Amino acid sequence: MEIIFKICVGNVANALYRSLIAEVNQEAPKKGKVSIEYNNDCLYLTISSDTLSGLRALSNSYLNLIYAMLTSFPS
Repeated sequence: MEIIFKICVGNVANALYRSLIAEVNQEAPKKGKVSIEYNNDCLYLTISSDTLSGLRALSNSYLNLIYAMLTSFPS
């Protein structure tokens, strides 16, 4: 199973990408695979897992991390 999130957040997308790339490259328990791309001010977060629960857990973790990052940027 695989899900792709396209997140377009304008001028903070590059900073968000640089923050997430470190997280994506970390060694962690393998519930699935996560990759990230940055293109035209949009992030493409691809998450794949063999199980629905793994897909849900990874999606929730990354979306919560992205939310925390976005709410910490000055307006």
